[in-house]
Amino acid sequence: MSELVPSRAAAVAAGALALLATGRAMATVCPADGGVHGTVKSLHGQPVARAAVTLTTSSAMAVTSEDGRFCLHPVTAGEHRLVVYAEGYGLAEQGFRIEDRQPVQLHIQLRPAFGAEVVISATRTEKRLADVPLQVQTVSRSRIESVAARTLADAVEWTRGVRVESTCQSCNASQIRLLGLQGPYSQLLVDGQPALSSLAMVYGIEQLPARLIDSIEVVKGGGSPAYGAGAVAGVINLIPHHPDHTHIEADARSERMGGAAGTAETPSYSLVADWTPGEGTPGSGRAATFHGQVDRVAPVDVDGDGFSEVSIRDLDAAGASYHEFFLDGSARLAAEVSYLSEFRRGGDRFHLPPEQAEVAEQLDSNRRSGAVSWLHTVSSLWDWRATVSHAATGRASYYGAGGDPGAFGATRNPLWMFDSHVNRGGDRGTVSFGVQAGRDLIDDRQPAYGRLIRETYRSVSGFVQDDRGIGDHVTLLYGLRVDRHSAVDGSIVSPRAALMWTPRSDLTLRVSHSAGFLPPAVFDEELHIALLGGKAMVVRDDPGLREETSASRMASLEWRPTVGRRASMAFDATVFDTRIDDLFRRLEADDPATAELEFLRTNFGRARVRGLEVGWGLRRGGLTVDAGYAWQRTELGEAEPDFGSTTMFRTPGEYGTASVQWPLARELSVFAGLRYTGSMLAPHYAGFIAEDRLEVTASFLTWDLGLSRRFALGGERRLTATVALRNLTDEYQRDLDRGPFRDAGYVYGPRFPRSLVVGLKVDL
Repeated sequence: MSELVPSRAAAVAAGALALLATGRAMATVCPADGGVHGTVKSLHGQPVARAAVTLTTSSAMAVTSEDGRFCLHPVTAGEHRLVVYAEGYGLAEQGFRIEDRQPVQLHIQLRPAFGAEVVISATRTEKRLADVPLQVQTVSRSRIESVAARTLADAVEWTRGVRVESTCQSCNASQIRLLGLQGPYSQLLVDGQPALSSLAMVYGIEQLPARLIDSIEVVKGGGSPAYGAGAVAGVINLIPHHPDHTHIEADARSERMGGAAGTAETPSYSLVADWTPGEGTPGSGRAATFHGQVDRVAPVDVDGDGFSEVSIRDLDAAGASYHEFFLDGSARLAAEVSYLSEFRRGGDRFHLPPEQAEVAEQLDSNRRSGAVSWLHTVSSLWDWRATVSHAATGRASYYGAGGDPGAFGATRNPLWMFDSHVNRGGDRGTVSFGVQAGRDLIDDRQPAYGRLIRETYRSVSGFVQDDRGIGDHVTLLYGLRVDRHSAVDGSIVSPRAALMWTPRSDLTLRVSHSAGFLPPAVFDEELHIALLGGKAMVVRDDPGLREETSASRMASLEWRPTVGRRASMAFDATVFDTRIDDLFRRLEADDPATAELEFLRTNFGRARVRGLEVGWGLRRGGLTVDAGYAWQRTELGEAEPDFGSTTMFRTPGEYGTASVQWPLARELSVFAGLRYTGSMLAPHYAGFIAEDRLEVTASFLTWDLGLSRRFALGGERRLTATVALRNLTDEYQRDLDRGPFRDAGYVYGPRFPRSLVVGLKVDL
């Protein structure tokens, strides 16, 4: 029988994560000599598929089959320890001895548990979630599939304390909010790397295919200096798909969304091909993945005024990744390339060129990227990683109204990044340090509006972090980051610290403090040109714009009571308080002599965001229940001049989610969820309305339902059918501006009206 609570959490977690992080797998058919084989089951005897089985004494790894079986071969004679990890269960480890050429059979049982998931984002080292001193939430692959997610934006919006919102009625630009703060205050990483440039972030969360995400880790607050000084609200790290066996997965789906002019249909197709040569052969250590996705999102006019609320979004994405092991499995070389192209247009008269429409926001974007990483475990104490990446993002744009023939523009944004990270382990903890460097060129030309941005931003930063156990119940994470940025005078030092106290096995308290900054070089949603009152709304930077600085504090309590052999439960509560100095603020500063409406981004005193998040979760067998609620208040140090408000705009005072994921008999699985968004203050500028005013928005409660069934086609081949209803009650903004003089930025609430999704997935 396995030990359910590992005594060496860091080592055990590293072993359990290794297979998931590298994608290596061995076959389940075991030779008669010298191997270890067996089964992995739950406490009530059900086989656990896709459990990661790892030998901590070697690089041998395996994934359990559908009937819970595994095999590791060959295994040398001597003493060994086996680590088993599966999503939703606690880690298990078991020691055994193997004689020369004598097989060993093991039967391991896993107990449902919260906090046993293995994460890497919190400290950039592999750790059990329960052992991390920061507030972390995970989104599993099964959850991503159950909500019928098409992009990252769909996949992350069911995470507690996370809000995904649309910021433009015409082009549907979206952003992710953590702790009440806007998108630029969070760091978006892909496999731990800052892979998206500032331009790519404007529409990026709707351009990253959800199929290529194995899991998502959301770290609240900025407690680790390894993230980046801009990670004030937190980090969203996408763990990419890693192959574990050779197969092909094809997915076809159709989404039908209702509008005033009828139903619009959105087809989507994706293909993933995994290749693991020599599968089942001892020493095999190569794998490759090829992927592609095609989306055709049709425009939707919700209120019948002839102008779209849902824009055209035609996305073509493709890419490939490859990795190979060297030095007897202690080192891994990984490379990836990707390409995406998206055409996006909102407004009216889609059959005509944009310069012949009343209103048109049209973006033709493309992104080419590549990265090479080297990971090396030098010894049981030392490991390091170095990554070089390049991404070239380009965009041809049209932001115009009234048939303006000159409202075309072009933007390009090449980004180079180098990231290095070294870990030095020990008996009581891990010391990490590293260097990051980047070159970010922005060339934005909008001649019709007299805007030309051509800047090259260079940054170099170094960090050091100590993640240390103090006694048996206290963990301290502390460190600092030093940044030099070409848009900021001098160096900026950002100290950060987090403390975790576990007075007993089911109770954890965490506190953290962090400092950070945002340079005045940010190119984000604030600088994209929207349309207001039939004119372009152009945001320019104040020549004296200074960097923002911030300080964030968090405290949380987590209780994981035991509720029997088949179930686990967790309660948590988090208090957060963030102060921002020299806040970036967009203020109206129109010049009557120009055709466009000008806004100025300037520093505006101090702001404070504070609040409380509470959550509850239950797991019983395959049943997962999750619920969370957030209450928050925002304050400006002085009233802003446009409306005289001391409250941050577009920040609801309360919001929450609740969801149930429930696998039933006969391979059926059900998802049900509700999402609540409270009222907020939203600026509403004149155009469709007679004069500017500050609105108190309505609140919304939306429901989603999904049903999927899997059919066996023989062997490992499967067919999965999915039906999902999104926004079942059709909750949507009722006071939309209408016609060509609308304020495109006056949009809030659910991103889309009611829709029906039908899909088929074949796994061969």
